[in-house]
Formats: sequence, structure tokens, C-alpha cells
Amino acid sequence: MLSVRLRLPPETRPTLPVSALVGEDAAELVLKVLAGARGTSRRISTYRIQKPGLSLTGLLEALHPGRIQLLGRTEISFLKREKPAARAKIIKSLCRKGVPCLILTKKLKPPRELLEVAEQRRIPLLQTPRQSSTTIADLERFLEERLAPHLSLHGVLIDIYGLGVLLLGDSGVGKSESALDLIVRGHRLVSDDIVVIKRKAGSLNGSSPELTRYHMELRGLGIINIKDLFGVSAVRYTKDIDLAIRLEPWKASRAYDRLGIDERTVRMLGLTIPFITLPVALGRNLSVLIEVAARNALLRRKGYAPARELTERLRRQISQGATAAPPGSPEENPA
Repeated sequence: MLSVRLRLPPETRPTLPVSALVGEDAAELVLKVLAGARGTSRRISTYRIQKPGLSLTGLLEALHPGRIQLLGRTEISFLKREKPAARAKIIKSLCRKGVPCLILTKKLKPPRELLEVAEQRRIPLLQTPRQSSTTIADLERFLEERLAPHLSLHGVLIDIYGLGVLLLGDSGVGKSESALDLIVRGHRLVSDDIVVIKRKAGSLNGSSPELTRYHMELRGLGIINIKDLFGVSAVRYTKDIDLAIRLEPWKASRAYDRLGIDERTVRMLGLTIPFITLPVALGRNLSVLIEVAARNALLRRKGYAPARELTERLRRQISQGATAAPPGSPEENPA
């Protein structure tokens, strides 16, 4: 397997203010601010939630900056067993490690020292009536979408037979025209011109910017709306990317892959996906080639690789000393 290096734009790792957890878009989280409201501009940098646990005993190196700290019954019971001075010291140590906010579950009543330190340090202390496990699941689902690493690529993303195919290449090489032909053949557009790619749950998910969603630019025709022209069945809001195909002008001096034995991959946001280079030349039906490439990728997923199978058959034939002429070869007339 060969890895192909592409010149990609730098990835973006967004952050989220704590205030987003108590806004209208986060109503399902059922959170309210108890103290530290002046610190709701603090930024959350990861969707993973942490319960401090043993960190309350002094193992502060286990705390991760930028992570929400969840305080459940175990943590609050531990704090309440400590004397006020020791409790205040533990809480101050906890709040020195870049904590964006603290969340109390099950409507637990916070110790007075926790309220005071949160207010003094401007660290939001939030509360929810839900259990810890439910809160963690809801928070991680809410944050993963908003904090997923992402990048924006010039390309086209289309759903072909349920396979997310990302078309790359220089401007004017024929990406949009090929995608339009594929849409006419029954496939579905996700994005044209700019594809926003996010890493979510171990996969690369592609979508369109809100401003240009469902639109396509075609030289000579201008901007068209695929949803209005072909109906809702011709578009998709988002799709995981399973295959990348780079279109490039045919170069006679370049040796292109003619067997397909060595699988090529490209790495984006730390994940790899299959990669193909398709040369563009007069008379080549790109939409058909892209469609066949998608079908072939589906077969490879099932473990079937025709080039390898043919190579293995040829190797066995040679090893057996076969001398028969290949199928289709003219037979020599006997003397």
C-alpha cells in the first residue's frame, strides 16, 4: 500500500465558549449557571469529558486542560468529608489546571467553598438534574460536532452507490462537469467547489458550506441549484468520505497505474482513505470512469481485487509450466 502526499490546507481545531452550553442551541443539556458567570467566555477545546476522581487527592497531572470537569456524587461526597480549609485548597488546585468549567450532576448541592472559588476565579460552575452517565453522553455528542478538527478543500463530494467520493484537481479540470453527469445518472451531490471535512468517530465526514449548499458552478451556465433542478433525491446534506480521486491533465511523460495492484492512500486529519489518480484526456468519459472506480472500491471492501486475482492466476500458470497460448491468441498452423 502506497501513501500519496497531497498539499492540503492547514487543519482547524475549533474551541467553544462555555456560554454555548447554556444557550438556546444546548437546551437539551439542561444546564444552569450556579457561580462564575463572568467566566463563560472560557474556551472548551475537546469534546471528551473528565471526572477528576483521584485528582482531588493531589494527582493533578491527570487533569487535562481544556476539558470539562464533571463532579458527581462521589466527588462531592469526598469534598464534604474534608475540613473547610483542606476542601478550599483542593478546589483551588483543581481550578488552576486550565479548567474551562465545572458541572454538577443530579442537582447536587455544592460546598460553599466550591461556590466561592468558582466566583473568585471566574470559572463557571454549572448544574444539571441528570445523572453523570447521561450528562457525559449528551455533552460529548453535543461537543463532538462543534469541536471536530476540520479543513476546507477545493473539490467536489458526491455519493455514488452509497460511497462518498471526493473529486480533487485543479480548477477547470472537469470536476463539476463530471459530477453533473453523475447526478444525471442517479447519484447524489453533497458539495461543489468547497468541501468541509471533519474527523468524527474515526471517519472523515464531508459537507458543504451553508452559503453554497446544493449549488454548483458550471462554466458557460453559471450557478445552478441541483436540489431545485433534480429534486431532493439528487442531494445529500453530509456523507462520510470513502474514496478520493484526483483528476489531472494527461501527461505523456508520466507513467500511470495500469494494473491497480498497489493500493494508494491519502492521509487527511490523521486518517487514511483510498486514493486514485485519473488522467483527463479528450475522448475519456470521466463520469463512467469515476462510477467504475466507485464500484471497484466497493468490491475491494469485500476483499475482491481483480488485478491481484489475475496476477495470482498468471503466477500459478507459470509455476505449473503451462505453455498454452493466452485466450484470444491466434493458433499456429502445424507444419
